[in-house]
Amino acid sequence: MPGQNFGVIENITKSPYNLEYYDSSWELEFMKELEEDDTVTKWTKNHGIRIPYFTEDNKFKTYNPDFLVEYEDGRIELVEMKGEHLVNNPNTRRKMEFAKKWCSPRNIKFRIYSKYQ
Repeated sequence: MPGQNFGVIENITKSPYNLEYYDSSWELEFMKELEEDDTVTKWTKNHGIRIPYFTEDNKFKTYNPDFLVEYEDGRIELVEMKGEHLVNNPNTRRKMEFAKKWCSPRNIKFRIYSKYQ
């Protein structure tokens, strides 16, 4: 279960950076999984992607997906980590809808990685 543990992971080999920041113990766990996954060639949280979207009350915002992951078969994936209790939130659904539309023409897969918190 994720907690509110913020920190830095170092000694990583698949990120273009020497270290990556995580926002929860859940993200740290996922980073370790990415490092150990033989099919993953690259990953980062520090990708600079900002996806524009409109909230349920039509306010313009942007959001930064959690991870950009590249696999040895050439697949590229944006991964958004979201607790189960937030998946059906109207604004979360709108963000995910806009993310899928942003990814599609770029041949990037969008995936929600979800768990109970």
